[in-house]
Amino acid sequence: MCEKSRQYGFTGPQIGLIYGLHKNPFSTLNELSDYLGLSKSTVSGIVDRLVGQGVIIREIPENNRRIVRLSLSPEFEKNNVLKELMNKYFADILKEASEEDIEKIISGLEILYTLINKNDKHS
Repeated sequence: MCEKSRQYGFTGPQIGLIYGLHKNPFSTLNELSDYLGLSKSTVSGIVDRLVGQGVIIREIPENNRRIVRLSLSPEFEKNNVLKELMNKYFADILKEASEEDIEKIISGLEILYTLINKNDKHS
């Protein structure tokens, strides 16, 4: 993942964090650390670099100044950089898959979709 992700200007962990914030905006550092399975210090370093690049922003809620919420910057989201990044990344990966592998992936995704829908109905 590292080599391919670098061609898009991000490391693998950075892509994971960006995707995590896309799915869960206004997450805390602890929440992202749990989501990514990385230490808080590692996630903090990734966040610092992405803040410096203008990809994510830190926000301190008025009602709880002890918490820092993280989200994708409006500019990053507006430019659809994430969608383009993820599309290119997965397209490059899938180019290497055989037709049989693609069929297995589709079957697995259909099973996952069914399981998610079952879980949503029970919630």
